[in-house]
Amino acid sequence: MILDELIKIDVKTLRSFMAIVDCQGVTAAQTRLNVTPSVISGHLTHLEDRLGMTLCHRGRAGFKLTEDGAAVYEACVAFTESVANFQHQLHYIQQLDSVHGGHIRLCLTDQMPKFFYDVLRQRLANSYRNNPLIHFSIDVQSPESMIEKLLSNESDIGVGYFGSFPPLLTFKPAFVERQVVCCGREHRLFYNSEGLTLEDLEQNHPWIKRGYITDVSIHHVRPKTLSATTYHMEATAQLILAGHHVGYLPRDLAMRYEREGLMKILLREEASYAVEHHWAYRQNQHKHIADFLNKMMNLL
Repeated sequence: MILDELIKIDVKTLRSFMAIVDCQGVTAAQTRLNVTPSVISGHLTHLEDRLGMTLCHRGRAGFKLTEDGAAVYEACVAFTESVANFQHQLHYIQQLDSVHGGHIRLCLTDQMPKFFYDVLRQRLANSYRNNPLIHFSIDVQSPESMIEKLLSNESDIGVGYFGSFPPLLTFKPAFVERQVVCCGREHRLFYNSEGLTLEDLEQNHPWIKRGYITDVSIHHVRPKTLSATTYHMEATAQLILAGHHVGYLPRDLAMRYEREGLMKILLREEASYAVEHHWAYRQNQHKHIADFLNKMMNLL
């Protein structure tokens, strides 16, 4: 049955047919539908005419479905279940769009500073406490992928450090993070970095390149050899731990590995640099998204 034909069939007609089948007859369906047998028979005749098939045999021999009738009945059951599911989904959407509810899609770069995660956990806990119907989706993306998701409306709020600032999005400062150069315990500089200079670090050691584009101004180090590429900080950390490369990591992450005796921060002041993270979002957000963002901004 094509959709146009289905639209022409009154839903009441389908329900009448289902009642006839469930009750095994037109007369028996009268009590369930609370209409006269003539009305029910009219619904059945109308449905058969629309579909161009005989759905059941009725008369002195009793009620019996045809093969077509049995197939249509199964289709009707599936249809009514779909309608019920549709109504449930609409109700859920109405809840999400109300003051109490809502869906917030948050995008982060990986390995954020501890103070950011502390604030995020606090805000998430308060959001669910005050609004149990709220739904958060949290994704970890590279800055470039984050921008794409925001522009395509696959995400509501992003926070990271960006190499470009598309005019279709709004950017507001979030916090500043320091990046430091590290080597792993298997690297020779781990045991002997005395007298190390920035030039030596650039020219005589393989580096890890970040696969996404970042602001040119942070690239004050010009490595001679870039023999690995990563798109996430944890991947960078694993390459550093392998012992062949040096590379930049967020200071919080580097210090964690350093406390465990697995990494060493090199030229702690001379080679480090500050990165400003920004909130990124579209204007005219839903109220629940704007409220969450404003409260996060106020906490940082």
